[in-house]
Amino acid sequence: MEDFKDRHINLPQVPPDTDLREVAETLLDSEGNLVIVGKEGEGAQGYIDCKSIIKWLLKGDESAKIKAGDIAVLIKDEDKVELSGEIEGIVERISKCREMPLFAGEGRRLAGGLSLQKLIAELARSHSEEKQKRTDIEHLIDMIIDVLPFGIALVSKEGAVIKANELARKIMLENTIGAEEMKAIIKGNYHRVFVSKMGTYYKVTATILKESNSILVVYIDVTAEYTLLEKLRNTQGEVETAFSIMLPDQRIEVRLKSIVEYMDEYDESTGMIKITGMIKQGCYRHVVNMLKLIADAFKQGLMELPGMDKNTLVQATILHDIGKVQPDLKIGDTINPKEVFEQGFLHAFRGASLSKSLYDINDKVYYLIKYHHYPENELPPDFPDHLLPMHRFFRLIDGLSAGITRRGSKVSMKVKGTRIYVKEESSFPSYNQEIEMDIYTGFFVSRKL
Repeated sequence: MEDFKDRHINLPQVPPDTDLREVAETLLDSEGNLVIVGKEGEGAQGYIDCKSIIKWLLKGDESAKIKAGDIAVLIKDEDKVELSGEIEGIVERISKCREMPLFAGEGRRLAGGLSLQKLIAELARSHSEEKQKRTDIEHLIDMIIDVLPFGIALVSKEGAVIKANELARKIMLENTIGAEEMKAIIKGNYHRVFVSKMGTYYKVTATILKESNSILVVYIDVTAEYTLLEKLRNTQGEVETAFSIMLPDQRIEVRLKSIVEYMDEYDESTGMIKITGMIKQGCYRHVVNMLKLIADAFKQGLMELPGMDKNTLVQATILHDIGKVQPDLKIGDTINPKEVFEQGFLHAFRGASLSKSLYDINDKVYYLIKYHHYPENELPPDFPDHLLPMHRFFRLIDGLSAGITRRGSKVSMKVKGTRIYVKEESSFPSYNQEIEMDIYTGFFVSRKL
C-alpha cells in the first residue's frame, strides 16, 4: 500500500471573497491547475480551474467585480476519492467516475487533488515489481522442475515444446511421440514405455491442461519395476525347469499342462457361477505354485518338525491332480458347479490309484493324494494319525495355490513353530482373508479382511 501523500498534490485555498486576479496569482504559485475555495476553518466549498479564471479575466473590467465564491464549482461527495486504499480500487473509482477533477479526501476533509501522474508512476512501479516477481517465480519453478526425479514437459497440441526439464529434453531427443500416439496416451487406452540409450525404462503419461490448451507430458522411471518383472519371469522359468527335471515321468508334465482351470464369479443367491476366464496349463501352474509354498515353509523351518516330510509333500503335490478331469466350458457360461464339475474326491481317488500303480509311491504319499479333498472330520478311521500334520498343511497350500492361480491372489505365510499365519489378498475382496492354523492340534480360524 502506498503512502497517502504519494497520490495527490496539495491545492491552494482562497476565501470566497478573493478577487479573480489574486486567485490567478495563487494558482500560478501552485503545482496544480485548481484552486480550492473556502473559508478558513470551514473546509472546501468549491473549486476554480485555470480555464474558468482565464475566461473571466478575458472579459476585462467585468472580471474586477468577480469574486472566487461567485464562480467556484461546488465540490460534491462523489468528487472525492479515498486514496489510502489499494491502487486497484482507486483506478476502478476513476474508471467509474469518467470525469475530472477528483479530490483526495472524504467528508469535509480535503487533502488535495488527485494526481494522475503520481498514480501512473505508482502503477508503473507496481507493474514492474509484479513482473519481476513473476520472473523470479518462473525461475524458481524452472529450478525445481530441473531437479525433479522424473521428466516433465509442456507441449502444444501441434507438438512444439513450450517448456521441459533437462531429463525430459534428453528423453525427447532419443524418442519422439506422434500426434495420434499422443492422443491415445491422453485417452488412457495406450501405454508407451521408452528405453533410453543407458537402458533406463520410462513410462509416458500425458494430460491436457484445459486452461492453456496445452499438454503436460510426464516421463516416469519404471526401470526398477521392469527389472523386477524380468527377474520374476526368470525365476518362474527356473522353477518350471527344475520342476520338469524332477518329474519321474515327462508324461506327468504333459498331463498337468493339458488340464485347464477356470476363473469364475459366484452368485450366492442362486449358487450359480459365471465363467469369466480360462487359464491354459492351469493345473500345471497350480502345482508350481504349491511347490513355491512348500519351499517358503521349508525356508521357515516347518519341515524340521516331526511328522513333516518335504519329499512326501513334493511327491504328493506333483501327482495329486493327475486324475483330474475338467468340463469343456467357455467364457460367459453360467452353470451350477455341483452339477457340471466332478466332485473333488473322485479325481483324488483316481490320482492316488494311478500314482500307486505307475510310480510306486509310498503309503504316505498315497494317503495324502487320496484324501486331500476330505476335511479332517470326514477322514476314514484307518487314516494314519501321524499324517494329520501334513494333511492339514497340504489342504492349506492346495487352497492357497488355487487362489494364486485362479484369482491372482497375493499370499504371505509366516511359520512360528507349529503355527502358520497366512494373509491372502486378491482383486476379489470376498476372498481376502487371514488364516491361523496349528498343524499339530488342528486349530484353524479364518477371518475375512
